[in-house]
Amino acid sequence: MSVKIPSHLKERFGALERLPIASALPAPWIGPTNISVGGLTDVGFGNSSDLLICISSNGRGVIDCLAGSKVARDDSEEFAFDAGNLLVAGIGPLAEQQIRTAGLAGGGLASGANDGWNTQRHPFTFPDEQVFVAPPGQTMLWTRQGEEMRITKLGGFVTEVRAFGFSPTGRSFVIATSSDVIVFRRD
Repeated sequence: MSVKIPSHLKERFGALERLPIASALPAPWIGPTNISVGGLTDVGFGNSSDLLICISSNGRGVIDCLAGSKVARDDSEEFAFDAGNLLVAGIGPLAEQQIRTAGLAGGGLASGANDGWNTQRHPFTFPDEQVFVAPPGQTMLWTRQGEEMRITKLGGFVTEVRAFGFSPTGRSFVIATSSDVIVFRRD
């Protein structure tokens, strides 16, 4: 099946296609840190935090994205996950919260941070996944006239992307696949 790209976007999509796939985000971002989570289905950030709950076929876990480490684990396959409302009961440091999730059940993580960093998925690369991260003042489809495009293309994921986006604080950016969580952080 061929996809017809509107003429006004052909040049931009050409520029995006020519971008090399990066292994990291530019400063001020640090990482990536890859954390294995086999059978991952959904993820969600705790309220106003950088703590990420991960739902998998083997239970729930919590990742501290700023530290780049797992901080809690519940191997029980019996837990309350409200797929209709995209809510899961927290564990460990998130034990008192109902966490909104994104992944196989639907939903999405924040596509932007308060200071203007933003992310988008390339719509025409299926089945290959490409995620773009843009600095303040740019998006995948727009850069100010006369300004250099400073967008980072992330791709080459080994397994299916389930969710991607920013934490509520804007200090973490994650890409959750069916086998791991890729974490970038900043101060």
